[in-house]
Amino acid sequence: MAHAIEAPASTTAEGPTSHTQNQAAGLAKLREPFPKAQINPLPKIICGRCSKSPMKECDNHRKGKCRECDNWITSAHMHLDYVGHAELTNRLLDADLLWDWEPLAVDDAGLPKFDGFGGLWIRLTVCGHTRLGYGDSQGKTGPNAVKEAIGDALRNAAMRFGAALDLWAKSDLREAQAEHPKTAEEDSAPTRVEQQPKVTLAEFKDKVTRVWGNLDGTRQNLLEAERRGLADEVVPVGDEGTPTRLRELLENRIAELEAEKRGQRRAA
Repeated sequence: MAHAIEAPASTTAEGPTSHTQNQAAGLAKLREPFPKAQINPLPKIICGRCSKSPMKECDNHRKGKCRECDNWITSAHMHLDYVGHAELTNRLLDADLLWDWEPLAVDDAGLPKFDGFGGLWIRLTVCGHTRLGYGDSQGKTGPNAVKEAIGDALRNAAMRFGAALDLWAKSDLREAQAEHPKTAEEDSAPTRVEQQPKVTLAEFKDKVTRVWGNLDGTRQNLLEAERRGLADEVVPVGDEGTPTRLRELLENRIAELEAEKRGQRRAA
């Protein structure tokens, strides 16, 4: 006698189920902005000579106590906004108590396998969805390097869910500047703002409008606005003319264009 087999739940049922609603709420929780108290300054050296020096300082830049990040570091550094491991873990728990991660590969001992660069690929699963992330220890060694790489990989994977995406967007811009550190000769030269011809806010707004739909162009405009001292200028936005700082306007547009680009990749 044949046994009855229970049919699987329909995947085409009309309307969201309580399960999908909970998933959507959890994923939306990940995208909520982090409070300022949970955002920390991460120092990054921007002088090539300091970076290459064993002491991480050069003749023009000496180490000292930084009041902002509380690190003993060369004066030639900038700060990237980031969310720490504890704050991110708390947000993941808020979104999904059963969230989990696993390494993409393991070694013969069953431990997470690091690549030739000392980096770690992971799978992060939240609300039933899994996405990849990559982390490294920024040159650290020993047990702390492992923990640093895991935390970095979790932040990277969580960003794919939208966690702290606004901070990643700003950090990417600042890191792009750090990829071309100033030399000692440039340090002694006039500042870029002095070297460049003055541009009025109205003229710069025209540049912003021309590349409004271009991600790279908008990123470049944000960098230029900061160099020219225009980033904190207030401009009217929308039909109601809401006053908004130029930096905030461009950062929000960059986040929108990055989201559109990710959506196009998924659709392809």
